Amino acid sequence: MSYSTGQIAELCGVTVRTVQFYDGKGLLKPDSISEGGRRIYGEQSLKTLQLICLYKQLGLSLAQITEVLSDGENSKKILLSVLNEREKTLDGEIKQKLVQRDGVRLIREQIAEGAALSRNSFLDVQTIMRGKKKQRATYAIMVVAGIVVDAVIAVTATLWGVKGWWLPFAIGMPCVLALIAGAVALAYRNLAYICTDCGKKFRPSFFRFLFSPHTPKTRKLTCPHCGANNFHTESFSE
Repeated sequence: MSYSTGQIAELCGVTVRTVQFYDGKGLLKPDSISEGGRRIYGEQSLKTLQLICLYKQLGLSLAQITEVLSDGENSKKILLSVLNEREKTLDGEIKQKLVQRDGVRLIREQIAEGAALSRNSFLDVQTIMRGKKKQRATYAIMVVAGIVVDAVIAVTATLWGVKGWWLPFAIGMPCVLALIAGAVALAYRNLAYICTDCGKKFRPSFFRFLFSPHTPKTRKLTCPHCGANNFHTESFSE
């Protein structure tokens, strides 16, 4: 079949000007030109334009598309190389966007919690993100420590009760206490609290931290800034 410029443009979902542009760049060649000067395209031209549109959707540049289409024998190798390069570029862009998204979320959380950001917002985001990572790492360590403590107590207590082996329990308990102490010390060092009343961040005394009632995300403390005694939101220390 043969197609006019308008027909081939419609079949590929592009404008006539786009077809004329690719034609002018030598990427899309007409099969013939009518006596009236109309450019006539065939099936191969249609397939070529479809490939060009596909490559553009994948984000390939005009120079890359030209390179792929110009070398028939090595086109597959060139295309694979170009696509690999494009994939790496997209991976980098995705990572950058994810970092930006996390930054937006963190700033939004800080604003919702009542924390004021300085003019140097870039450093604010970097500080907050590092703090959030530290907070998540602290939670993960505490969970792992809890699992280990429960396992040691269960195993050694069972051995003592069933087998009468008291030595594993005697050895295990000091290790359990040391692990608990280490996890608590880590949590105290890495965590802080945001007052639900005035929005300011503070760190309680170790005694208050250790013995105050708490939930997974809050702890009942007295804010040193406004004196509010309430369950305050757990955050990260600076």
